[in-house]
Amino acid sequence: MALRVIPLIICALLAFSTFANDNLRHMYGKPIKSWPTAETADGQPAIALAPLKPKAPLATSQQIALGERLFNDPLLSRDNSVSCASCHFSERHFQDGRRSATGVRKQVGKRNTPPIFGIDHWESFFWDGRAQSATEQALKPIENPIEMDLPIADALKRLNESPIYPSLFKNAYGREDITSPMLAMALVAFERTIPPPKSKYQHFITLAETLPEKAQSMLSDSELQGLHLFRTKAQCMTCHEGALLSDNEFHVTGFHLYGRRFEDLGRSEFTQDVKDIGKFRTPSLLGVSNTGPWMHNGLFTQFRPMIEQYNAGGFRPKARGSKASDPFFPVTTPLIEPLNLTEEEVTALVEFLNIL
Repeated sequence: MALRVIPLIICALLAFSTFANDNLRHMYGKPIKSWPTAETADGQPAIALAPLKPKAPLATSQQIALGERLFNDPLLSRDNSVSCASCHFSERHFQDGRRSATGVRKQVGKRNTPPIFGIDHWESFFWDGRAQSATEQALKPIENPIEMDLPIADALKRLNESPIYPSLFKNAYGREDITSPMLAMALVAFERTIPPPKSKYQHFITLAETLPEKAQSMLSDSELQGLHLFRTKAQCMTCHEGALLSDNEFHVTGFHLYGRRFEDLGRSEFTQDVKDIGKFRTPSLLGVSNTGPWMHNGLFTQFRPMIEQYNAGGFRPKARGSKASDPFFPVTTPLIEPLNLTEEEVTALVEFLNIL
């Protein structure tokens, strides 16, 4: 008798799975504004998913070409050994694939290199937000002692004495005497042309604006389930929202190693505010399958362990030893909470991340 029941159970499960998939396709075959409401840990509305597009007019072709040349020129490093492109590879969405960035004299920093795209969408730059604009950010790696280690005054001297750059700057900006604002503007002119990752997701979300029914047919059942989980049960849009898939905010995610060998105080190093200890800017998830390792310190190299960590409620280190009574010990954000995702749901979420 039991042997007869097993096929019936299997048929029932398959029928339920087919119904669930059809239901998801019906929901996501509608315009984006009619999709199920996104679920967030704090109950706040999330910015709707959308294609990533430039917000402002691009620079002239001369300015862009100049910026690209500067971006790839090791002349802007103290020993002429590295350029911006040394840590930002075009084939990896302008990230380097290393756990931490490597600069002049093979010096290794303590933070992971972020990819470059969506310049107009960021409200601050670097993991700790120490630059408030793209032009402010552009010059900091040049003068950073463990990155390119060249004072801006020296960089300008090299450029002004160069046999090629004065005329290039004159063609681009109308003057030969090169200044730091001109250098920053040229670099940003190029960086603003860097497109979002050419991914299945970017194609899908662009098509979903005008042809939602055709767009949902692009996704496999598991990818579609992953999209739905990303927006609902997994609460990913608490922090990863909008076109950029980032809330532009700073959070304590628990990986600061406070009081330990590889301690990183995060945003507080810039703000000098103890409330910001251990906070880091939410990264974009666009192109995430090609920008690992992940987190500010490159801790994770695979999606599943990372998702399982969040599924369990995140990493919540305890103050021990000499830090047991430290009032500044950073507390992991309450926005990260247990999600109760099943193994099948974790797999679906991984598949969705792979198409971003």
